[in-house]
Amino acid sequence: MADKKINKKNKKNKKSYDNKLITWISVGLGAFVAVVLAIVLIITLTTGYIAKVDGLKIYEYEYLYFLQQAMYDMQEEDFEKPEEFDEMTTEEQEKLYKDFWTNERKVAAADDALDAARQFKAQYRLARAKGYKLSSEEKNNLKTNITQYYNQYISYGYSEELVESYFLGGMNLSEYKDFAIIQSTIEKYKTDIKKEMNPTDAELRAIYDENPDDYRKIGIRSFQIDVGVEKPTDDKAQDYQTKLDKYNKAYEEAKKYAQEIVDTYNSGKTMSTYKKDDKGEFILDKDGNKTVDQENLSFIDYIKAESDDSSSSTSGGLSEINNAQPSTIEEITDYALSMIWNADRTKIIKKAAEDSAKPEAKAGEEKEETKEESKEENTVMTELEIVETQTAIFVVRAESITDYENSKESQEGAADSIKDQIEAKWKEDKAVEKLEALVNEKGDEYKVTSKKEDVIKELNDSVFSTM
Repeated sequence: MADKKINKKNKKNKKSYDNKLITWISVGLGAFVAVVLAIVLIITLTTGYIAKVDGLKIYEYEYLYFLQQAMYDMQEEDFEKPEEFDEMTTEEQEKLYKDFWTNERKVAAADDALDAARQFKAQYRLARAKGYKLSSEEKNNLKTNITQYYNQYISYGYSEELVESYFLGGMNLSEYKDFAIIQSTIEKYKTDIKKEMNPTDAELRAIYDENPDDYRKIGIRSFQIDVGVEKPTDDKAQDYQTKLDKYNKAYEEAKKYAQEIVDTYNSGKTMSTYKKDDKGEFILDKDGNKTVDQENLSFIDYIKAESDDSSSSTSGGLSEINNAQPSTIEEITDYALSMIWNADRTKIIKKAAEDSAKPEAKAGEEKEETKEESKEENTVMTELEIVETQTAIFVVRAESITDYENSKESQEGAADSIKDQIEAKWKEDKAVEKLEALVNEKGDEYKVTSKKEDVIKELNDSVFSTM
């Protein structure tokens, strides 16, 4: 039974600052919960600045924001989870994170944070020098939107500390608004820089080809069968074997059911649902047979009726998967990313089967055609197969691949095709590079001055003590 964990990472380009702060989403790694919460606490105790850039103060809350960003980037890019990570205790996981944060890495993160803060202030100074600023109306709209955003989460029952930690980058509401005004001013300047940049089709295609799984979307339809029994882990426990036998029996029953679904639909037949009583037992007729509830269901309708994934009743078990939007089930992500088009793009196949021809059906083994099958026999989708995990068995098939060749705008002018997304990221990266270069060309004019080493050390120590 499959029980593997594969560590996947999406390498992130380093930038002078993260331009998503206005729509800040919580840092994703569990190890950073303590860091972000600590930063909120530290900020409530600090009101000063740590350095200046061309007379502009780098406030403590700004530096702390960039420090947590630098730490997150470094850990996301360089921390390697062992295969058994998810089976480790919390204490064991925390020790791995603690060991990761060597003094060398702490110094590097602090240096990155200070330089990012320097770029932030210097780019703002450049933007203002070029005449870019927010009008009074734009400032008021921005502040109003942030307040509404903040109050929305408060209305959900989140505490102020939690909203500040997870949605405001560790800042309080007033600080966040000030930060957002500076950032929005830089974005205005950057928008005009982007207008001067026009990548070639070859450049965009090269970016896609380097990491296609970051962009292409594989449509996967899945039927979930929960094992329903927890696998025991303490092999020293007195009842370990009893629990293991119970788990193995439930697992095999789930797998047998999954195989029945695979064999039925792949042979062109259909399945039916049967009526159950309040206790979940099948209702039998006078001859002892199960009473049919819905018969001759297509695979999609059977998923909606019977899958153990509650969301399938409306989604039909369909999801689109890539590296940027993986399934919550790693094995299904692995399955999805193994799918490619055949040579003439008429059928989805597994990468390993790219050069293998599918054998023809033997005489007497013709598929029994149903209404669903007659519609699907010439479609691109794969046949059903089984994906196993420790807690559930999945019956899956690949139904679509949206890639560079066939991706289109969702509607005219939406600019959301894969090519559009790559172009937008290309322009963003190039604009950031140009801004950083413009800052660096100024030399000492935009160097860090009035540096408060003792304050920076105190802030660093407070943050790193949480790791």
